[in-house]
Amino acid sequence: MSGAGSGAAHFLQGPEVLTVSVETIRGIENVVLTALLLAVMYTDFRFLRIPNVFTYPAMLAGIVFGAFEGLPGGLFTGGLVDHVAALILAFAIAFPFYSAGGLKAGDAKLLMAIGALRGINFLLFAAVYGALIGGVLAVGFILRRKLARPVAGAAPNTLAGIMKSSIPYGVALGLGGLVALALEAAGYVQVTV
Repeated sequence: MSGAGSGAAHFLQGPEVLTVSVETIRGIENVVLTALLLAVMYTDFRFLRIPNVFTYPAMLAGIVFGAFEGLPGGLFTGGLVDHVAALILAFAIAFPFYSAGGLKAGDAKLLMAIGALRGINFLLFAAVYGALIGGVLAVGFILRRKLARPVAGAAPNTLAGIMKSSIPYGVALGLGGLVALALEAAGYVQVTV
């Protein structure tokens, strides 16, 4: 394999050297990330659960992709160091919210998987977009639940009761990641250096 910044990863294959460009690796990362986000959005919306079987393999794949991008790589420039640092940063961002009860563990692991797959720059864009979408989603859920008629014989919906109910935040984080991918593909934001 080559070092960071060379634009390609080299692999020995028989007497020839197989070269894979960083753009090809980035395309594979994007496909894996899109599949992860769509699967997580479905399971979190449908079951209020983000399975470990999605997040842990995505974290591992992201670290492997980071190694293929460049060894050792660097912060904010891609490569193994950037992907590992993004995973750690995602944990550091999510842990206080998890400890306070604002995020579930699956949401935190989803952020870690996003960071591991695409690095620090992308993680920051996706997290900000996810937080903004999450705020809108939360207001929508609160209004919908507050305005819904209670079941016959049940107590009316109170704001305190609504605030204790779960909101599928993985959907917002997934949408944030997809928005970041779309804006990057359209050239509106430069996520990679």
